[in-house]
Amino acid sequence: MHVQKNIVLKILLRAIITTLSFIAAQTYSLIQGNVDELVLNDSLNDFRTCPGYVDSCLYVCDDGTFNPCHPQNIYTIAIDTSTNDQESTAGSRYRIYFPWAYEGLTANKFTVTASWPCLSPTAVYASGDYAFWDIYGNSECPGTVQGSIWYGQDCEDEYGNIGSNDCLELVGRFCFASGDTLNWNEYADQSISTDTCDDCWMSSPAWSYYSSNIYSDSLLYPEYCEYYDHCHHSYSDTILCGVGYMDGFDTSSVSITEENKASINILLGNYPNPFNSSTKIYYEVPSSGHMKIDIIDINGRLINTIVNNVQKAGNYVSYWDGKNKNEMIVPSGVYLCVLKTKNFITSNKLIILK
Repeated sequence: MHVQKNIVLKILLRAIITTLSFIAAQTYSLIQGNVDELVLNDSLNDFRTCPGYVDSCLYVCDDGTFNPCHPQNIYTIAIDTSTNDQESTAGSRYRIYFPWAYEGLTANKFTVTASWPCLSPTAVYASGDYAFWDIYGNSECPGTVQGSIWYGQDCEDEYGNIGSNDCLELVGRFCFASGDTLNWNEYADQSISTDTCDDCWMSSPAWSYYSSNIYSDSLLYPEYCEYYDHCHHSYSDTILCGVGYMDGFDTSSVSITEENKASINILLGNYPNPFNSSTKIYYEVPSSGHMKIDIIDINGRLINTIVNNVQKAGNYVSYWDGKNKNEMIVPSGVYLCVLKTKNFITSNKLIILK
């Protein structure tokens, strides 16, 4: 009975996954929405139990003691090769538990972001004392996942942004070694025994854009990393990453990617922010070359391009009038101003309030 119910749920959940491409060529699977209560026969109301159709259950975040909850373990997960009418492949499915109630409030909204194609996430559900979501191994590569659960009532604003100043948020961040590490790409460390799951374990982790969310908590921002211990399959050429970069004693013969590349700092900012109709964008060009500034929304969609030409070194001021490329005024919300040169990319969060 569990297997049949699980198969139906798995088909429905996978159908709502959205794949997003963000800055620096990193691709994610993102799911967000309501935390729905389920009636399961897993006796979750009475005691902890890991259902037979789930390979491993992680309870490290289930009491809401740590925020963000970020265990150092790197969990190995198999690749799910099953089809829609089959049970998931052995070892390919993890379930991550959070509390159903936190500080007297119950789970209301969620956002789950995972590295794609390494990991395939599901939506967040609730049963008994827990809220939970599942992770499937999807492709052989190092993967990360972030789950953000909001507690309270109506934790979403009128523009569809998940979160609220009247709600509380719990965040969980995890690392997974998907498939056989010997099949990872040539830049990834094939021996992870000395690795630790932190913000710098892999280039562009799933939580690297947490700060771009309008209701994100500055106390929960991830660490800024100048280099990463591993390269993701879609890492950017401007990211310092390699094989065991932070371990110090890994013996792989693969060299560090762009280890001697000089760091580049480009100033980017805007005023006013938040703004109502238009904002000035201040930026610096360190050396002559092609400069491009795009405005994108939080889902990675291009809204407008405000600079796209060759410029000499110096300080510049441009502006955005809050319109898209079709001269239509965009709705209130959070947007990203993305500055790109041949060898560098940076971004700044813009907030429109009307």
